[in-house]
Amino acid sequence: MRAAVYSAAGSAQDVIAVEEVEAPIAGAGEVLVRVAAVGLNPVDVKIRAAGHDFGAIRYTERPGWDVAGTVVAVGPDVEGWSEGDAVFALARFPEAAHTLAEFVALPVSDIAAAPRAWSAAQAGAAPLAALTAWQALDAADVGADDGARVLVLGGAGGVGHLAVQLAKARGAHVIATAGPAKQELVTAWGADEVVDHHDEDALAAIAPVDAVIVTVSDTLPPRGTIREGTAVVTITGYSAEQEAELRAGGADPVRRILVAANGPQLAEIAALADAGRLTVHLDSAYRLSDLAAAQERVETGHVTGKVVVLVDPRD
Repeated sequence: MRAAVYSAAGSAQDVIAVEEVEAPIAGAGEVLVRVAAVGLNPVDVKIRAAGHDFGAIRYTERPGWDVAGTVVAVGPDVEGWSEGDAVFALARFPEAAHTLAEFVALPVSDIAAAPRAWSAAQAGAAPLAALTAWQALDAADVGADDGARVLVLGGAGGVGHLAVQLAKARGAHVIATAGPAKQELVTAWGADEVVDHHDEDALAAIAPVDAVIVTVSDTLPPRGTIREGTAVVTITGYSAEQEAELRAGGADPVRRILVAANGPQLAEIAALADAGRLTVHLDSAYRLSDLAAAQERVETGHVTGKVVVLVDPRD
């Protein structure tokens, strides 16, 4: 089968190739999936450029974690899944998963039935970002129908646009930051207020919130949004000085999260999608043979929604 391979650390064009490798088989507790689509995320380009483990995230010369596709074989001790089932997953993260290939073996604990309302491209693009948003809201203690005020910094990005929708689905009043060209989209995704992240006066005018979900590197919430007990959850991390500044303003907790694979949570996400309450915006789609260009698109830092790689055996 064909699979993406890194030859070394370096630029996308220099180190990414598509090669013939041995196809996997489904082991105990696994299903074998014919891959249709794989989402790309900033972590993909960071670990490729590093060429080694990135914190807890394991480096591998065979990349890919997001995936959507069709079950073609079921391993021993697997119940509830059959050939022909459409599934999606964040596979094995932060361990290596090798999803950027024509076939992949997936643990059944990581998979869920793909949303019927989404295309395969959307299902493949979503898992890491959707689970990150879901788990960030959990970490911020944003519950269903509690009327929380939630600020999403970076409301048009891969995680951000899903965090806006998931917070809204939990009954929150959602404020999001986005550039002028993207504000209409963010409003359509359910944000009650959209603020230009370049407009310091508008940022300063945001009233205090119960939770801040930070999806943009090295970005502190506007000072006026923090009050005693405001939860600040970041997916990128803060320095000790930044964390101290937030805590001095009353933020509690201040947490950085690393997403975890979770099939049951993906099933809940799929249910929201099929109820028409969650969509995935595709910034762009690339063939497997164009993976280097796809990663370069992610590296621009200006992606709206998600970049996806389509794995077509006819390519």
